[in-house]
Amino acid sequence: MKVMIDTGANRSFISIKALDPSYGKHLVNKSHSRIILADGHTSLSVFGTMTLSITMGDMLTSIKAFVVKELCADCILGMDFINKYKLIINTEEQIVSISDDYKRTTLKFAINKNDIRYPARLINNVRVLPKQTVTVPVSVELSSAQVLFRPSFKLQQRSPVVMLNSALTIHHHTSFISLHNPTTYSYSLPRGIILGTTTIPTLSFKRNSTTDHQIVHKNINNLIRHIDNPEQQDRVKTLLNQYAKLFDTSKLTVASNVTSHAIKTLDHPPPVSKPYYSTPSKQEEMYKIVQELLHFGLIRPSDSPYAAPALLVAKQDGTWRMVVDYKKLNNITIKDNHPLPNMEQAIQLLGGGYNFFSKLDMKSGFWQLPIKEEDKFKTAFITPDGLFEWNVLAQGLKNSPPSFQRVMTDILSPCREFSLVYIDDIVVYSRSFEEHLNHLAQVLAALSKHNFQLNPVKCNIFHQHIDYLSHTISEFGVKPNNEKIQAIIKLREPSKLAEANKFLGSISWYRKFIPQFATVAAPIHRVTNLTKPNRRQFVWGDAQQQAFLQLKELLIKSPLFLNFPNDNYPLILTTDASKVGIGGTLQQNIDGEIKNLYYHSQVTSPTQRRYDPIELEALAIWLCFQRMRSYLLGRSIIIYTDHCPLCKMMNSSVKNRRVDRISILLQEYNIEKIIHIKGQHNCLADYLSRHPIQNDEEIFDEDYGINMLFQWEPPEMVHVPENNSQIVGAVVTRSKMKQIAQRQDQIHVTIPSITNDKSSSSSQEKIEHSDEVTSDLITSNNFDITQIKIEQAKDPVIQNKLKEIMKDSTKHSYVFKDGILYKLALMRSNSTTKTKLIYLPSSMINSLLQFYHNDPLSGHFGVRRTYLKIKNKFWWPKMKQSISKYIQSCLPCQQYNINRSKKPGQLFPIPVPEGPFQLIGIDYCGPFKKTPRGNLYVLCITDYFTRWVTAIALPDCSAQTTAQALFQEYICRYGVPKSILSDQGTHFKNQLMEAMAKLIGYNHIFSSVYHPQTNGMVERFNATFVPQIAKLQDRENNNWDEFLLPVVFAYNTGIHATTGYSPFQLQYGRDPRLPTDEPSTSFTFNKPQDYYEPLKKNLLILQRQTRDNVNSRQQRYKHRYDKQRADPHYEINDLVLIKIHGTKTKLDPKYSITPKVIIKKQHPIYWVKDEDTQVESRVHVNDIRPIFISKTI
Repeated sequence: MKVMIDTGANRSFISIKALDPSYGKHLVNKSHSRIILADGHTSLSVFGTMTLSITMGDMLTSIKAFVVKELCADCILGMDFINKYKLIINTEEQIVSISDDYKRTTLKFAINKNDIRYPARLINNVRVLPKQTVTVPVSVELSSAQVLFRPSFKLQQRSPVVMLNSALTIHHHTSFISLHNPTTYSYSLPRGIILGTTTIPTLSFKRNSTTDHQIVHKNINNLIRHIDNPEQQDRVKTLLNQYAKLFDTSKLTVASNVTSHAIKTLDHPPPVSKPYYSTPSKQEEMYKIVQELLHFGLIRPSDSPYAAPALLVAKQDGTWRMVVDYKKLNNITIKDNHPLPNMEQAIQLLGGGYNFFSKLDMKSGFWQLPIKEEDKFKTAFITPDGLFEWNVLAQGLKNSPPSFQRVMTDILSPCREFSLVYIDDIVVYSRSFEEHLNHLAQVLAALSKHNFQLNPVKCNIFHQHIDYLSHTISEFGVKPNNEKIQAIIKLREPSKLAEANKFLGSISWYRKFIPQFATVAAPIHRVTNLTKPNRRQFVWGDAQQQAFLQLKELLIKSPLFLNFPNDNYPLILTTDASKVGIGGTLQQNIDGEIKNLYYHSQVTSPTQRRYDPIELEALAIWLCFQRMRSYLLGRSIIIYTDHCPLCKMMNSSVKNRRVDRISILLQEYNIEKIIHIKGQHNCLADYLSRHPIQNDEEIFDEDYGINMLFQWEPPEMVHVPENNSQIVGAVVTRSKMKQIAQRQDQIHVTIPSITNDKSSSSSQEKIEHSDEVTSDLITSNNFDITQIKIEQAKDPVIQNKLKEIMKDSTKHSYVFKDGILYKLALMRSNSTTKTKLIYLPSSMINSLLQFYHNDPLSGHFGVRRTYLKIKNKFWWPKMKQSISKYIQSCLPCQQYNINRSKKPGQLFPIPVPEGPFQLIGIDYCGPFKKTPRGNLYVLCITDYFTRWVTAIALPDCSAQTTAQALFQEYICRYGVPKSILSDQGTHFKNQLMEAMAKLIGYNHIFSSVYHPQTNGMVERFNATFVPQIAKLQDRENNNWDEFLLPVVFAYNTGIHATTGYSPFQLQYGRDPRLPTDEPSTSFTFNKPQDYYEPLKKNLLILQRQTRDNVNSRQQRYKHRYDKQRADPHYEINDLVLIKIHGTKTKLDPKYSITPKVIIKKQHPIYWVKDEDTQVESRVHVNDIRPIFISKTI
């Protein structure tokens, strides 16, 4: 698609010819109409409007556009798009850059030799004098556009005139070109001669046509950063650059010349589903995702009899992923039995003494594989916006893993001696650097030949050891990385009778597979087989500990444990969930003997603990699938769960949104059945779920599942001495809390736990589950007494204070107790009891303030609230001042907080002009309802001295209309003003208005962006006359423009509060005669000169008095305005934040995300530059907020 950037267009347009016919239903306001372009002549036929989603480089943009019959380009992006994405056009380098709040991207102009070229013809005969440069008008067959001009090669060959390549702006078929004559003689050019050709600069959007070299360069550098040898690093970099497109993540690709995925189904009617219900906001998100998939060619519109419902799944970063529920299609799809590689043989092969390894991961691997044309209609999915079908292998389709494995095995068959592929993971292995360089080149060449794409983030290039299929592989051999047995290795020893019994019960199921089980477990049986009266005699000694460790070892070693699955038997996944955690075991029943493959357990997050039981059980299945993905993908699976309602979740809805989502995400696995198992038989998985281990790795694959990261950490369990009451920030059980409280002194200290927010939020839940935590355990704390003692001992100020106290403690309001220095302070004025406050060392102040201000549980509140939270627990010198400085320097607070005081910046009144028409202000008001005469807008012109107002009703606010009205209706009546003041709207700030100012001879000045007060006089009149017209108009006939002149006359003949006179008096030097005045009975006929002299004197008196009145009024108003208002001044190179106007939601920042640098000042106006984008802007001091840099206190 050819897209033209047009700064002369207020709105964006797209040709209906550039749209697919199916887009017709997305049109809104489907009424045929015509619009006039800015030149005032050319019109376009409009069919309606629609929202365009345009991918520019790696950025997805959207804009509402008019759909018209035809354009000079497929699409025109106007000022609405330019302003929204801060677009910058660089005609010298022929690039366009756009940005949003997060990034900026750059694109090249597409100059195609097949583009339409429009000749630029000389309008008049021209004679160019020697050594002179002249600017001449030319005519072009374009009404209004920005174009690139290229001089005629033949003309420059036969004439001495020099012309340069340049960017031209065309208005009403006319533009201007510079001609230079470097010779010593004159040269003439005739009228009508073609000086050159013009081409509309367009942006070409072609699927996967170019490589983003900036992204590729960054990805390749990250891949080779670990190589220490500079020469080797250069050679590897050269190799990777040779196949740069493999590492370009800015776009999606589809493999070519590969076996397409086939969907073989049973003889069954096409399954059809209705679209799932979704909110309007989610419908909009799904529409955007569908449009992006259409743009990249991954899907296409469909008329298939099949229809699977699509839904959105939230990702960790707050964005959405679309998934399709293919349950019904998968149920009638014939299984593909193509084998996966044998994991044991693959691992043994890699352990053959190789020195160099590279691991390659395919980006969104399944999406790179095409689907057979005759099977695409079976993948059809339905959304609220229509029916679409996939061109590529969609997530959730049955047989995806074997189909992808077949393709990868086929294309890498020439490299099978030094490479191994397991679905979408490729490993290249070699014995030497030179050999590995050659091997890797062959693999990359094969992938590049078929247009595959890699995921650089998950690739490892030229490493000497890698992790692959739960094993660590190096030149020294292969060893398991213990990932799959961590749940057993990290099991805590039982500390009470109930826990010991649970452990024995969990492993007793394996009794028949463990030789001499009774003998090994006997020491534990001795201390658990107790009668009820003797249960308090439970003792866990060395013999029990040895038996516990021996039983754990039996679970993770042969013959009970297998390192690799047997492909001849299905996998058995048994899961369980509790409020504490989830657990799962992966097993195989081989000839009647159970073999374990994988143990998994992990702590549930505070949010997950609030799930319903069915949701927790489904979550356990999902988390185990993600952790054990390499074992489960492509193999037959049987799931055992003790939650019966889940048994049918893979075939039908269980009427729970979370569970249904998980069942959709599991569609790509070959799950044969889900079987209910009684809880008493689900021993080991149940035990693992109630004794979970912490796992902070990313367990959801970003290409295939919901991307999440569990950062919540369980409490570190440490023993507490029975007599220790000096515990800071302890989280204890209820019983322990009572014991400690009884022994506390009258004066005590309480410090909250300062950990991460998720750990803090789990404290109360830990208390609620105190039956599973022993009463003598507490949560470890970063701000405990020991840490404070250490930091106080390092603090020189505190040490000096201690020396003073040791000399004479009675003269100081401090106390040193148990190795801690406290400040004694009166917390209430009417109290005589002093409270001990910990003297906080300076090294811990920042950490404490970060918790009490930045932490989610502290909420970024202000100085007073933060101070009141801290003052009862801690003390340090100048505490309130340091809290104030810390909060003042908090960047999120500076960006989001609303300024409750008066806006900064004092009033700078515009100096009173010397007389009438020295300075006039112009502004548009509207649009109003269209009148029978076609008027929509009012151009208001106010004289800053007399306050005389001229209002002109106009059909539009284009540059052409504005210039014509200003000249004909004002300048031709009242003369040329000295200066004109306006805002920076495109109807005022354009080349036409600029040319008219130079031609006629007035100075055009502009107000600051988003600061209408500069032109406040015109704004004030707009607010005055609109209500007056509204009162007079006939609403049915909509004839407001008929009352415009009478209302303006009433205003001009009334006394103005500032000047003390009516604008009519100051304009004409006499009182206006009104319709209500009595007719004169006598007339005096004076000579013109006799009338002029008194009029002149009268006008001078009026003007002198007016200036005094205006100056007096301005001073009084300035005094009121400036009262208690800050007037900050900034210097060059100061860092500031700029107010963001027109934020989309209440949660958007109020001030700019990135700091700006002041590059020029003229108080109260400043020019600032964004250091990232280099964009400069002019702002008023009202919209500037200084940045306070955080410093260590």
